Amino acid sequence: NDNQHQQNNDQLPIQGLYNNKNTNDPIKSIMNIKTSINNLKFNTSGEILAMSSCMEMDVLKLVHVSTGSVFANWPTKKTPLGYITSMDFSPCSGFLAVGNDKGKCLLYDLKHYSN
Repeated sequence: NDNQHQQNNDQLPIQGLYNNKNTNDPIKSIMNIKTSINNLKFNTSGEILAMSSCMEMDVLKLVHVSTGSVFANWPTKKTPLGYITSMDFSPCSGFLAVGNDKGKCLLYDLKHYSN
């Protein structure tokens, strides 16, 4: 959960994921997004960190917090996200809702989690 890990968002393309016990050195640097990050959201269990930018179309990455790995299989280049303005996980993390500049709310089923 948010009490175990935190992230920085200094409006830089490199994001650092920190353990709250030692905030001087990141446990992982994430360089998969080349623009400023404006949306960050942990899922309920703190296992997944979603990060997005509204500066470019279709910019969303999911990070597995304990390993610091960015999920490479989703979203793909063909996932029609648009310019992301908001996002949130459902209470059991079974879904990820993504709001965009067109006023749409896109709902994605995260099959690893129960609905």
